[in-house]
Amino acid sequence: MSIKLNYSFFSEASSSAPYGEIQLQNPLFAMLSAIRDQGSIGKAAGILGFSYRYLWGFLKKQEAFFGQSLLASSQGQAARLSDFGERLFWAEKKMLARHLPEAERLAAKLDRELQLAVNPDLLLLPAFASHDLLFPALRDYLQRHTQVLLDVDYVGSSRALEKLDDGTCLLAGIHLPLDDDRLCRRGSLIHRGIGRHLRLGENKLIRFATREQGLMVASGNPLGLTGLPDLGRDGVVFVNRAEGSGTRLLLDELLLLEGISPQDIAGYAAEEPTHLSVAASVAAGNANCSFGLRAAAECFGLDFVPLLGEQYFLACGKASLETAAMRTVIDVLRGADFRRLAAAVPGYGTKDSGEIVSLRRTLPWYK
Repeated sequence: MSIKLNYSFFSEASSSAPYGEIQLQNPLFAMLSAIRDQGSIGKAAGILGFSYRYLWGFLKKQEAFFGQSLLASSQGQAARLSDFGERLFWAEKKMLARHLPEAERLAAKLDRELQLAVNPDLLLLPAFASHDLLFPALRDYLQRHTQVLLDVDYVGSSRALEKLDDGTCLLAGIHLPLDDDRLCRRGSLIHRGIGRHLRLGENKLIRFATREQGLMVASGNPLGLTGLPDLGRDGVVFVNRAEGSGTRLLLDELLLLEGISPQDIAGYAAEEPTHLSVAASVAAGNANCSFGLRAAAECFGLDFVPLLGEQYFLACGKASLETAAMRTVIDVLRGADFRRLAAAVPGYGTKDSGEIVSLRRTLPWYK
């Protein structure tokens, strides 16, 4: 078996994907997902726009290719995947969730070059950002309704600010838990990891959105987890975000404040690069808990134990605020359309989106 990647063009009307949708779609896995959700081949076919006969024939061809059954035969019962079908389904889910930023980056780079070939007058706005489930919606909206092409690479918050510092980009997407001054106090892990890159008098922050962070747990929360102290319990297996990510900094600061040693958490050293990939690991049963966004948990049908809110900002240089591209972004963030996009993503809020704030008045370590 070998893999070949392809890409497709879409009309503007159909190009806006729902939050959490992953690039590199494959028809087999779309079918398996629909069957799992609907418990019926007929209903799955209807949702996907296929006839029952076509979907059934396609599945049989794939079973012949793999030499194993994708569906469990249970006459008179709801359709369900076989053990092999489940393993295949989750293998693809975990792999794509793990590499979502790379897939989005590749698609965006192809899109950028083709868009500029079609319309050389587009305003290119380079950005590096901590991965976020609402950020692609901003890029898509700008592309469909304005002359701004947001060229984004997904990295950790600290790395994004490094790129802003050295002039590689004009925008850096970062997130900070400003509702709790203990987490952003002078000398905290977050201050040391992020604060050193933000310069008074040179940088400004633009409010993008608020979002919820907490524990992602299996549906029904079978272990009854309620907070970080539960991570040390017997039978709890954790999966972590990568070191250097803003969410990892946040978790480590919370553990420090709670007096919890990472060594007491089974699975603490197991890392995944995105909110979606840690959620996929929990949903697949490789772990039974993680720390991340409510939106990612709901993408995979997980329960969520909220622990705190945080603010996602777009950091920029003070001088760049007056550029046409930046003014367009700010206007979009302040508009009703962006708020409607955010309302579709669980755990997000946009009350003050588009507000420009100073570092001194906003960040606790300057107060």
